[in-house]
Amino acid sequence: MSVAVAGCRMQKEGDAMAECADAWYHLVQGGGSVQGLRATRATDDSTVRCAVADGASLSALPEPWARTLVRELCAVPVRALSDADTLHAALRTLSDGWPAALRSYVTGLGRPLDWLEPHALQHGPAATFVAVGVLPVPGGWRWSAAAVGDCCLFHTRGDTLVTAFPLCLPESFGHHPDLVRGLDCLGAAGPSAIRTASGKAAPGDVLLLASDALAKWALAQETGRRPVWRQLAAVAVAAGEQARGSAAGGERGPGAGECSSSGSGSVSGSGSDSGTGSEPRSEPRTGGGETGAEPRAEAGGDALRAFVGPLRDTGAIEDDDVTLVAVRFLDDGRTGTRAGGGADLRDGR
Repeated sequence: MSVAVAGCRMQKEGDAMAECADAWYHLVQGGGSVQGLRATRATDDSTVRCAVADGASLSALPEPWARTLVRELCAVPVRALSDADTLHAALRTLSDGWPAALRSYVTGLGRPLDWLEPHALQHGPAATFVAVGVLPVPGGWRWSAAAVGDCCLFHTRGDTLVTAFPLCLPESFGHHPDLVRGLDCLGAAGPSAIRTASGKAAPGDVLLLASDALAKWALAQETGRRPVWRQLAAVAVAAGEQARGSAAGGERGPGAGECSSSGSGSVSGSGSDSGTGSEPRSEPRTGGGETGAEPRAEAGGDALRAFVGPLRDTGAIEDDDVTLVAVRFLDDGRTGTRAGGGADLRDGR
């Protein structure tokens, strides 16, 4: 038995990919470190970790904050995703380190801040997230998830929705979700803003992680008895296949892009740049947009764009950054180690 992860993200219509404030990242223990993630923090359990974050577009530096969040959420032990107090402590440590990273960013600009930037920067970045950790258990896998805000996880079995987390109705989405902030973490709400959930997955099940616009649309289809869970899983898998094909053709691989696919025991980062965990990478959003070079269109993004584009055209889904990730549980007979990856999840370490 093994676990495969695949997914992709896309930006708002008319935006550059550098302006996409969504991020996703995943880690399968056993393959060392990737993209600056400190592997020593991911050695407590043999597990798959995956996270999606949606940076608040009106906050300062939402893109690097979202990338920072997903990398760090994949570095915490899976047990932290079941304990709001433990996860809050980890998030506070991350938030406490943001001012130093921000000073480094301002110094590195090599120019004075314009008149809008100080006001934006003093309020800091903000983002929502959902993160999941998966451990092998007899007969399947146990997953534990945590979320702040309206990024969602869906445990699906074919076209049956087993669990929706943290929101289960389309009308539950609003304009003011809880946020993890770079300067005051969760504020007065503290650990109470963190939602947790868990479940057991069997071979053939899929966990889908999605940012808010796509999650809201999917739940609207569910309540209308038009389930789309198989379709969404197929889109994520197609994106992963496209990414793999691009890498085989000599284009930029998933380690530096925003889309990837992996089987059991492999390690790959997605939706994150290749820097250290807390260094801002973008100009602050101050109403005038951001500067910086646009990266190559992400490998595998065509599958997501082909699916989401028509929904945007008809107004079925709002024009927002979109991320979709599928964690698939396979009964493929794989055991031990496989070339190019780490240990299979059956080793139980």
